[in-house]
Amino acid sequence: MSPSTEDTFSRVLNLYRPYGPIYKPGEKAPFSGTYICDRGTMLPPVRVQPTKGDPFPETEGVGVHTRWHETNIQG
Repeated sequence: MSPSTEDTFSRVLNLYRPYGPIYKPGEKAPFSGTYICDRGTMLPPVRVQPTKGDPFPETEGVGVHTRWHETNIQG
């Protein structure tokens, strides 16, 4: 039996957890900075620069499954 979508996302997210927290759409940015969403191998990553307290948006093509993580890359 194949794993459910949530199981797959959970497994993938666990691979990235050692590198820092991951944020979902609607969650508030803990501080101002640059965050990145890797949309897969065929699409370029998306960057946002929210200020502290701004909610994270959904990314086109990923929707509610968007996941944001911190980066030191400046946009």
